[in-house]
Amino acid sequence: MREAEASLETALASQDQRLQSPALYNVGLVRFRQGVEELKKGPPAKPTAARGQSAAQQADAAVRQAEDALAGNDVQTMVAAYLRGRGVRKELKAATEAVRRALKVYGAALSKWERSSGDFKSALELDSANSDARHNAEVLDRCIAKLVDSVRELQQAANGMGDKKQQLGDLMKQLKGRIPAPDMPPGAAGDEEEDEDQPLGPKPDQEEGPAKEGKEMALSPEQAGWLLEGYKLDTERRLPMGGVESGQPKDRSRPTW
Repeated sequence: MREAEASLETALASQDQRLQSPALYNVGLVRFRQGVEELKKGPPAKPTAARGQSAAQQADAAVRQAEDALAGNDVQTMVAAYLRGRGVRKELKAATEAVRRALKVYGAALSKWERSSGDFKSALELDSANSDARHNAEVLDRCIAKLVDSVRELQQAANGMGDKKQQLGDLMKQLKGRIPAPDMPPGAAGDEEEDEDQPLGPKPDQEEGPAKEGKEMALSPEQAGWLLEGYKLDTERRLPMGGVESGQPKDRSRPTW
């Protein structure tokens, strides 16, 4: 896809009027496919946002328990609240990472699709009779609107978790300071939230776990559903799902658009 995009951009840079409209149309197809490939790299939006919302709700309950424990000053109650907060904080961390990955993937796909929509609209400006370009631009604009909705939902989940994480962390520090040392649960001495000191990710000397080769996350049923809905009107060469049709590189007997 990157090579195809570069070749088509070279054709556009030639300023050959015969090539402008078909080159724009085809680069729109390429960038659309690049957006689809981006969506395969991360978790689906709706379940990920739902996980974030659930983690925020768990944190809210843990916050209330911690506040009640601090108000009552009973050691065992504070220990129980601390242990619950520690478990919830781990889920907040995992859910936040999943949302972050989804936002990154959806943002990359959105960028590709916005450019693709612009390419189809530019092709239509040069050739007003190009009904495929008009159709594709309309389909993409609908898909972009739904993608923007997903990004907003993920961002709301991220913001909700961020607020609760800070509140819970402050309360856990108070609990840790009030619980007598002999009553502290195992591991509490080093139980600090690692990513609070690393908001931008792991340090350079910290390696991530090995990537799983040969497996790529597929589009969720939700994503595939609304994508396919936009393509079910296709009758010719309009935003193919399986790949962009093209001629063989050495076959010069017919144009590639």
